[in-house]
Order: sequence, then C-alpha cells, then structure tokens
Amino acid sequence: MNNQSTCFISKNFETIPFVEIILPYAECFLESLKSKLPDNAKEKLHLELVKELSTFSEIILQHSLDSFVLEGNTEIEIFTAKMNQSLAVDFPVLDYMMKQKTANFSRHISKIIDRFYNDYEKIKAVFKLSEVQITDIDASLGDGHNGEGTALIHLSNKTKLIYKPRNVNLTNSYNVLINWINQKLKLDLKTFQALDCGEYGWLEFVNNEEITSENDLEEYYHKAGALLATAYLLGSKDCHRENVIASGKNPVIIDHETIIQPFLSNGLINNSWDDQCKIPNLSVLENALIVNDDTGVPIHFAGYGVHNNLQATELEKRIINPNTINSKRVTRFLFTKIAENNIPKFKDNYVFPTNYSSSFLEGFSIVYDLFSNNKEELKSLNSPIEVFKNQEVRYVWRPTFIYFKILKFMRTAALMTSFEVYNAKLEELLSKAYIGQNMERYKFIFDFELQQMLNGDIPIFSLNSLDNALNCNESFKIFEFNCIENIKRRIDAISPEHKKEQLKFINRWINIKGN
Repeated sequence: MNNQSTCFISKNFETIPFVEIILPYAECFLESLKSKLPDNAKEKLHLELVKELSTFSEIILQHSLDSFVLEGNTEIEIFTAKMNQSLAVDFPVLDYMMKQKTANFSRHISKIIDRFYNDYEKIKAVFKLSEVQITDIDASLGDGHNGEGTALIHLSNKTKLIYKPRNVNLTNSYNVLINWINQKLKLDLKTFQALDCGEYGWLEFVNNEEITSENDLEEYYHKAGALLATAYLLGSKDCHRENVIASGKNPVIIDHETIIQPFLSNGLINNSWDDQCKIPNLSVLENALIVNDDTGVPIHFAGYGVHNNLQATELEKRIINPNTINSKRVTRFLFTKIAENNIPKFKDNYVFPTNYSSSFLEGFSIVYDLFSNNKEELKSLNSPIEVFKNQEVRYVWRPTFIYFKILKFMRTAALMTSFEVYNAKLEELLSKAYIGQNMERYKFIFDFELQQMLNGDIPIFSLNSLDNALNCNESFKIFEFNCIENIKRRIDAISPEHKKEQLKFINRWINIKGN
C-alpha cells in the first residue's frame, strides 16, 4: 500500500461520523480477505463497510452525544472513549448487529473471491475471457439477504461481471423465450449471458450507453413495447427503474428473479400489494415497467420512467460537523435521480416515449399478436415456456422498500437497548399487515419475515415454478395458480378486447405529466 493511498483513505475516514467508535468493529475485515484481491480494492471495501456501519449507528450515537453535551461535557475524546467502553452494555442490539454486519460482509467478499477462482475455467468459457483476475468489487448493489447481496466484479481486462448469491438459471430461461420471439418476428431483442452455479451465479454486465441517432430511438421504444408484452405474458413483477438498463438502442430487463410469478388464491388474502394499489389483474401494469396515475404505485417506480420525471425530492437527516463536539443531525432536502440508467439518452438528454408512442405501441402490438396467433404452441410441450418449469423463483410478498423502511425505523436508541424491546417493536410493525385477517393462517409468513428481519435481512420468499406453495411452508397451497399455470391463464386472457384495454393503460402512462 503506497503513501498516497493511505493518505486518501485516511481523509475519507475523517469525514465518517463517529469513525473512532466504528473502526474497532471493522478491524478484522482486512485480515479476513484473501491475498488475491489488490490492496486498493481491500481498502475501498473496508471504507465502504465503515461507512455502512456509521450510517447504521449514527442515530443512536448522535442521541448519546446529545445527552453527553446536555450533561455539561465538552470533550469529544472523552465521549469517544466512553462509548468504546460502554456501547455493548448500553446498546446490546446495536453492538450485536454491527458485529454481525462485519462478519457477514467479510464472509460475503471471501465467498465471491473463492467462487470466482473455483469457477474460473467455466467463467472464461461462458463469457469468452482470456486470463483475468479480480481487480475490484462493488458490493453494495441489490437487496441484502443472509449478509449477501448482488456485487459488481471488475476484472483486469476491464470486463465487468455481476455476481448474484442466488440461482440465476431464470435468465437462461428468459433468453430462450426472447430468442423465440426474435426468430418469429426477425427482431434482435438483447439478451445477456448467465452462468448458473446452483445457489449462486455470474451474469454478463449490461452497459448503460447513449443512443446515437433518431432511428435508434425509434428502435429503442419499439423494443421497449415488445418487452412490455413479454413481461405481461410471464406475469413479471418488480421491473422497477433499477431493474431496467438503457443499453444503446436496447432496453434490457436485468433482474429476472421475479420474471415469472404465481397467482394468489382468491379470497385468501385481501391486502396484497396489487390489491392495495388497485393494479388490474392480468394487465401490463402488474410488472411496474409502466404505471398509471390512478393506481397507488408511485410514478417514480416505473421501469420505463415517466415523461420529464427526472428526480424525486424528499427530506433526510444527515450529520454535520462530524467527529466534533458540535456534531448534529440536521434535516435537509435530498434530490434523488429517478431518470438515470433506465431512460435512453440522446445528445446528453433523457428521451421519454412521448414522441415515440407509435413505435412503442407497435412493438407491444406485434409481440402481443404473436402470442395471440401462437396460443396453442405456447401451451404445448414445444413451447419456450417449458424451460421455465422447475425453476427457483423469488416471490414478492411485500415490496422491498417496505422492509427497508421498517428496518430504518428500528434504528433508534430506545429500541437498541434491549433485544426484548427491539423484537417486540419489530413484531408489532410486521403484524399490522395481517390485521383483519386470519393471523394463524399466515403465521408461517409472519414468522419467516420476523426471523429474517431480526437478522437484519430483507425477507426473500421463494418457490419452485411448478409449486403452489412457498418453500417456507410447502404444506399450505397458498397459490391458486403456480408460475406455469399463471402464464397459461395469461395466454388464455389474450383477446382483441384485452389488447384494447392494455393499449389504454399504455397511452395513459405515456401521457402522464411528470415534474
């Protein structure tokens, strides 16, 4: 490690709130990493871990500092020494979770490195690589679960790969369907390579690229319409703005874990996400590529965006004067870009479908009509849908952002003083979704959510695409239609009347007036 790098990291540490209290929790991280990762990459990951631990603990630590100052104290060094000695006693939940986060992160990075070199020959063959090494890892992507999440892997030849700590074979199945559409219609909808390794996998990185001509914009939105029809057929969910990449003239759906979904049994539950948001069943609105302003889905969710809706404004609290006795959490405006990699850019401007509606509608229509004209083949043993059988599927019980909100709410001093208090509050918040329903019937879902979130994880439900039950309780047939049956009922729903209704939904989305 050279002096310039050390100086750079030190300066970054100085800006991290309560860094001297946080650093001891992360000190074992560097020791746990393999030598196959360059020093600068280790340092960067260490820095990211310290930042994450600081963000996680800043509410509690600032509350403690405020109390310390109110008692007449003026020395930040005394406060730091006091917290280093008493944090585990005063806030045992916080102490446990920070230790757990460090251990999980260390294990996660080590797994990535080990698995890359164990799969080295397969990776080179599938992604057509020569001799390469890992030069960097961005490990803060995607939903956290069991201490793991999606990671971006940088290789020595400038190639990038995506690592997923879950089965990725659904991407290969999706590619089969896209290739079937391409062959039937002489299209070239973009696919990307996937190497499934069972409980984890490697994916080709899809670059966000600007469009170079007006003709490419026409093609982009023609393809976007085609993918919307495809997402309808599969019953896809969760195709929000972070799961769509504008790659030149190609829109690409990059996360396929929820690309097929089952259908809940009628009458079993009456407050599902779709029901709450008044999303029409068997419609193009279910997948979130597009939204309508008469439903409860926020317009900034839309995978394809909304005209001129470029950023969202909200209030957030951030610490000023970090690592001084004058440290404070203050409220400020946060401007979040919501038109980014998911919206095509031409001459450095985001381009929405307003002026390309005919291309979008035509792309949707030709693929919808393809499905209409090939219903029997799609339901036959020769169908491209057959490759989706016996696949592991992630099920969206509650949108991820709801779990994030709950976990963020739990970061308070009062709740971190006792495991009993913390657990009781989390149980109270999660149980609100079940009020007015048969709690006993869904207790297995509630228990699963609770256990995962007590570990600091985002709950992930899964099932086999041919099953009518979740993996966490295979005896309760909670779904009226499994994933494959749901696709077939969606095929049966295709008709001139149904198409007309979908075109209305599309036009309503195109005409929403953004900010």
